[in-house]
Order: sequence, then C-alpha cells, then structure tokens
Amino acid sequence: MLAGLRRAISWRVSGNRSKKSNMNTSDKTPSQKPGPVRKPVSAQHMASGANTGTSASTGRSASTGLSLDSNEDRELEVLLADALDAGPIPHSLLRRIDDIVEEEWGVSPRLSDKPGARLRRGLSRGAAFLMGLPVAAAIVVAVVVFFVLESSSPVYAWSSMVDALTQAGFVKAESNGVVRWMCLSEQLVGEDRAESSFLIDGSKNIVLRRDRDESQIERQQLSGSGLSRDNLMLAFLAYQTDQQLSDVLSEPIQIVGEHSDRIEIEKQERISLTVDVKVGEHQSTVLFLIDPATGLPISSEETGSESGTGESRKTAWTFSKETASARVAAVFPKDLPVIDASVVAALDATGNTKQSNSAESVAQAVTSQNSGSGSEPTQASSGADGQNPGVASVTTIGHSTMTGAASQWKPVVVHPGMTLNPVRDLDMMLERLWQEHGVLPVNPATEEELLRRVYVDLAGRTPSVPEVRDYLRDTSPRKYELIVEKLLNSPDHSSHLAARFRSFLIPEGIDLANFGGIEAFEKWLAERFESGEPYDETVRSLLLAEGRLVQSGPLLFYSATKLEPDQLAGRTARVFLGMRLECAQCHDHPFEPWTQQDFWGFAAFFARISRPKGKLENVSTVMQVRDVNRGEVSMPESKDFVAPKFLNSTTDVTTDDAVARRKQLTDWLTGSENPYFARATVNRVWSMLFGKGIVEPVDDFGVGSPPLSPELIDLLAGQLIQSKFELRSLFRTIALSKAYRLSSGAEDVNEERQKWFAQMNVKMLTAEQVYDCITVATMPGTSATENVEGGLVARFGNSSREQFLRDFRTPSGRSTEYQGGIPQALTLMNGGLVDSATGLQSSGLLKSIEAPFFNTEQRLEILYFATLARPPKPAEQQMLDEYITDGLSGPELREALSDVLWALLNSAEFSMNH
Repeated sequence: MLAGLRRAISWRVSGNRSKKSNMNTSDKTPSQKPGPVRKPVSAQHMASGANTGTSASTGRSASTGLSLDSNEDRELEVLLADALDAGPIPHSLLRRIDDIVEEEWGVSPRLSDKPGARLRRGLSRGAAFLMGLPVAAAIVVAVVVFFVLESSSPVYAWSSMVDALTQAGFVKAESNGVVRWMCLSEQLVGEDRAESSFLIDGSKNIVLRRDRDESQIERQQLSGSGLSRDNLMLAFLAYQTDQQLSDVLSEPIQIVGEHSDRIEIEKQERISLTVDVKVGEHQSTVLFLIDPATGLPISSEETGSESGTGESRKTAWTFSKETASARVAAVFPKDLPVIDASVVAALDATGNTKQSNSAESVAQAVTSQNSGSGSEPTQASSGADGQNPGVASVTTIGHSTMTGAASQWKPVVVHPGMTLNPVRDLDMMLERLWQEHGVLPVNPATEEELLRRVYVDLAGRTPSVPEVRDYLRDTSPRKYELIVEKLLNSPDHSSHLAARFRSFLIPEGIDLANFGGIEAFEKWLAERFESGEPYDETVRSLLLAEGRLVQSGPLLFYSATKLEPDQLAGRTARVFLGMRLECAQCHDHPFEPWTQQDFWGFAAFFARISRPKGKLENVSTVMQVRDVNRGEVSMPESKDFVAPKFLNSTTDVTTDDAVARRKQLTDWLTGSENPYFARATVNRVWSMLFGKGIVEPVDDFGVGSPPLSPELIDLLAGQLIQSKFELRSLFRTIALSKAYRLSSGAEDVNEERQKWFAQMNVKMLTAEQVYDCITVATMPGTSATENVEGGLVARFGNSSREQFLRDFRTPSGRSTEYQGGIPQALTLMNGGLVDSATGLQSSGLLKSIEAPFFNTEQRLEILYFATLARPPKPAEQQMLDEYITDGLSGPELREALSDVLWALLNSAEFSMNH
C-alpha cells in the first residue's frame, strides 16, 4: 500500500507529461460539468508586474465583454499622438475596468479614483489651453498644476521641526514654574510640578502620576491604540495653567494651520513658525523661533485665542544629554507600588481620606491586584537602551482563586481596571510569565504567516488571492487590527464558530438524520453568533429549549443525549464547566474530590423533562422537551432519590414546582457565583486559537491537570464577565495579543517556549477547514463558493461538503497532534474534491490563470498565494523554474501547473495552520 502510494505521489508530482497529455481530462471528474471561467483580477490587482497598458485592456475585451466604441477609439488615437506625451486612458474606460473587476472579484482596483488619474483628467480637460502655448510654457504650467494638485502635507514646516525634535533626544521646556520634558524617540512626555509629576507613555497608552507626599504611583489607562508622535508633541504644547497635562489627552488635538517666514534677529537668521493648535474646543496659536541650522526651536510663545485673558506664555527650550530612562527612574522608582486610578476612585468613594490611601488601604488594594506569588509588578521597557526606565506599566490581575481541587475554587474576582485595555493587560501578563520562567519569545510571524493563520482560525478558511494582495499592499499600521475586526463580523466567522462548538456539544458518530441532521444545529448556533448575542444567553437558550424534537435547532442537543439525565449532565459539565464529571457516575471520582452524590445531584436538574419511563434506546421525532413536575434520579444499585444540588455551592435549590429545575441550573451555571463557566469558556477559546488550552485537556479541570497559569485564566475570565460574555471581544483580545502574533518557527526546539505560549503551535486543520480552504483556493465550479448567507464558502446545504466531511473526519484529539491516517491522506491525494480542484476542466483557479497577460512566474505566484498565502521562496522558485521551462506552453503548460497545484494542496504546509 505504502509503496503504491509513494509511486502515485512520485508520478503525479514529477509531471509525466507525455503520459498525462494523452489522458482525457474529463476523466478526472466524470460526474461534474465544467464550471464557467472565473476571470482573474486585473493585472494591478492580481499579479504585480503584469501589463496594464491600453494593449492589455483591449486584449481582454473579447473575454470580458469590455469594448471601446469608435468615438473612444478616435479619442485614444488623438491623445496618443499628442506631442507632449502619451495621452491618458479615457476615464470611462477606467471606470468600466473597475466595474468589471469588482463584479468578478468583489474588490475594485479603483483605477478611476487614483490621484494620478484625477491629475491626468484635469490635464486632459485643459488640453486645448496647453496646445495653444509654446512647449516651454506648457511644461511650466504642467509642473505648477502637478505641484498644486499633488502637493503633500500642508504642515511641512511643522513636520520638519518634529523630525528634528525626534532626533534631538531629551528636550526640556520651562514655563510658569512647570518643567515639561519630552523624548519623542521613546514616545515619552513628562511634566514636573511642585506638588506632583506626570508621565505619558505613548507606546503603552498610559499616564502615571505621583504626588510628592505619596508613596505610591497612580496609573491611568488611556483609550485608543497608541499616541502618535504628533499627538505627543501637541499634548506637550497644549499645557494650560489651570489644566493638567493628562487631561489634555482626553480631548481631540489637531493642527488647523501654519505659516513660516525667514527673519533676522540680532544679525542672526531665524525661522518664524506660527502654528494654530486646537485642543477640543479651545484653540491657541503657538509662535516658534527656530534655528535654521538644526531645525530645533529656540523658544516658543503661546496665546490662547479663546481664553479671554489675552495673556501669552513664553517657553524657553533646552536640549541636554540627560536620558529619559534616568529621568523616569528618578521620579517613578521601581520599588513603589502601582495602583490603577479606578481603584483610587473606588477607595475615595468609600470615604477613605487621602492620608489613608497612602497607607494600609492602598497597600491592600495593590496587593489585591498583584499576583499571589508576591512578585513585584511587571516593569515594561521604555528606554531606547532596552533597560527599564522605571514604572511604565503594571498588571491589574488579582490573586487567583483557582487553588487546589476544582471543587474548592472560588468565583472569578473582577477588578475595576481590568478592561481599560484588555490586549495590553494580556500582553503584560504573558511577558511577566515569560520573565518568571526564563523564556524568550520567538520573532513575530511574517505578514503572510499571520494573515493565513488568522483567516483559518477566525473564518475557517484561507484568504483569497485578492485578499492576500490587498493586505500585503496595505501600508496602514492598523491593517492587522482591521482584518481581525472584518473577520469577526463576517458570516464565515459565525458559521465556523458554530461548527467548532457543535463538535463539542454533539460528538461525531451520533445519527441525527431523522431530526434534521447536525447542520440544523450548526445553523441555529451560527445565527446566534452572527447576531452578537452574549454567549451566556446562547447557553441559556440551548439548555432551556422546548418543543418537539423534530423541530431541530437547539433540541438536537437533547436528541443526541436521548433525554437521559446522566448523559445531559455529563455533556453539560464537559462543555460549559470544563469537567469530566461522568467519571463519578458509578463511583466516587478516582482522581478528583467529586463524589457519586455530586454527579447525580447535578443530573437531577435534568430529571424533570417530559419523557417515557425507563431507559431509551432511541428517541422519536414525536417526543418533545418540556419541563414537568415529576421525575427523579437515583444512584446505581440504590432506590433512594438524589436531590438536585449545585456543584461547589452552598446555595439551596428550590424544592417547590414554582421554578423549573432546568431554569435553576441555568441561572446558576451562567451566574457570577459559578466558578467554572467563564473560566471554561476562556480556556476553550484559547485552545481554539493556540492549539492547546491553559488547562489541558480543555474539559478536565482539576488536580490532575492544573492550570498552567491561574492568573492568566482569571484575567481573561474577568474580561469576559465585564464584556457581558461577548465572545467576539474575547476572540479579538487573544487574536491581537503579542503571543498570538508570534511565529511558529524557531532555530531550535524549546518545549518550555511552546509550553508558555512564547511560540505559536502548529495546528492540524479540521475536516471543515480542509474542505473550505481547498474550495476558496481553487474555486472548483461555482456552487462551492456561492453562499446565500453572505459568506465566501457555502457551509449549509452543500452535499459535496457533507460527503467530504464524512470521508475525511479524523478521531477527536489535540489539534497539535496528527490524528488522521491513510484514509485521510488518500482522500486528499485522490479524492473527488482535489481532482475537481486540480482538473483542467473544473478548476476555476487554473482557468483563471490561463489569461494571456500572465507570464509563467506570475501564474506560479498566484498558485502559491491561493494555497499558502505567500509567494514562492527562492529555493522553491528555482525548483519550479527547472520543472516548468520557458519553452513550455499549451496543454503541457496547463498540465504542469495542475501538477504544481496538486502538490501544494497535498503539502504539509497547506494542511496545517502555523
């Protein structure tokens, strides 16, 4: 078997063209009709370096339906014959190209909206005027028009001064007894007054304050994703005598105008720069006197135009060799405790005086925020030399209550400051863990690696070729954050998340065909996730569902468990509490302190559901789920009924029939006093993105598998509770964290690094992900990529997908371990899906790259973008050049490209998420 398999792979990849070219290509997919050709995106949008001129456009007219009428032909000829230069492409033609590309690929290259196009149109409209001028004059006019239309920043002088200040290092400015200092290269701004000192860290978006008579540091988290250089500079300038520097940061700041002149003062040349600055509703004018040799300000004078006082404030600027790290260390020593501003406000609200805040009450508040290990708050690096300049950040997580056995855990303690910036809090927590365990994280993932990872994890599919190109072309510093937001709000995310949670709630191998199939359950979940309904409400709807089993949807959860109280209890505990409680079904748990009484007390909540008496072998579609006032459970070999009892809780269960048992259980399970629900949810989502949980296995909390970091789980669980169980918020926080963005590759093997999430795990794709990635990459036919629900892949009502999933599904296990075998490998290499994806008559991708304006190098690049979301590496390109020579064309070239696509789809890189 293995020898034959190796021969099959060798034959397919080696490209026995003489043998394959004689084959009837329709034999690959005898049952599938060739799909319509999907035209490739334009040369600008699909393959860099392709011809984009008029000839390329007109060359496509036959296949795209694009044509030029006779008037436009004559116009184009006249423009091309002009003496000045080749004329512009008609705007109508550019607009029609945009429309056609957008119709076929969903994204427009927007050729007609680009600045160059606008400029050319403006020159075209003035062509008659230019023709009447001498050539030299025409050139002068053209240059003037260009600079008028295409000039860059209107604040050139301001930008030059800010650049010079960034290079200058440490800068001080004194005014009215207040010393302000700034180091733009390290994104730090400070202010020292007689009574207090402030520090703004633009990279971390925090403000630190220390009063002179206080022995602690107060931290305030700012909103947003980071202060820019201009923001810091303007905040530095916007100081008001009656306004604290940190207060200014809460207002929008902008430059509304500037003017500069060269002047002479005492026979020395100077630059006078006037800048109008607006902070919120207050506008002021700042006059800078700048040294033209260095570009640095010598002095400045600010006048508030709306203050009504008419007073101005003069500031002298000085530049010294002092370092920002030394300044911060002197004012904000590392050994001082750090407390969040929200905690201080809470203490003040309880009636504590300022004096008491500086003593025991503050010490207790700080202790409650720092970890139980007694370690000092994390000091984040801000200095250019890589050393800690002082207190720049601090974790806000409290001492974890996940100590000992799970039966002894306490509810999650939610601290007031935990969600000021959830991503930053998570990053600081992980950095502290890495430091404590001597782990150095690997380098960040490349753009291509991270893009493919986040698409597979959040949307369950690889990005399409246009999506890859759009991302790699984007120069925005927030492009990754925008992609995460786009994916979290896409239908693909909702349906992918539904499939993952369905696999937890309804395991494989349960036949639900008579009840609508598992697809009905996934559709119900997808609708809930897409609506943004809080996760605790979704769980409530599931556990409290009523109606006949034939109605499907959430009732499939009850059909799969045959309405048996013990099965419902075991499955509910695993998924929503993270515990394998069924191990205590027949006897006390062998490893955990759960007793048999605990299990049956939990099962008793499901005893009063309408059902026939006795053990059910099967359930019928005529049966229904509804609460009744009868039904009890008893332990095996016992006739004594067991009363319902919450796990690890002193709360009594109402014994009368006024409140149904299921409702009592659901209220407790999703309530704040339950110590397991939020933690189990966080752990499961973490495992979906990292390949393993903070507790592993994810459904086995307890002594045998303690959490890797209780503080880490409690931090995320607290954030989840404060977000009111918004799953998107949890996914967003983890996906934006530094740990998630790390590479999966390293020069050495280090298990500790992977253990502490300092290196991304390589995850196997699920069966659903494999199918969806293949269909998005290769576009076999049309039905697989058309989805009435709005996603890019059709996950519901797709019979070919259902058949593939039945053939390909592997035993459940850890996503970082390969669970498949020969059947799964053969399904990929010789199955109908891959045959259709690589067949010359059925592959939409192969048909697309047959367009004549693509050369072989561009076609290969497209194949790599479609499958691996990256271009070929140099070694791969060399091998491909040897395999597909320059003289190859026609059927032989198409067969060779099909072989390359087949090899890529069967590569380990494609079948894994790294």
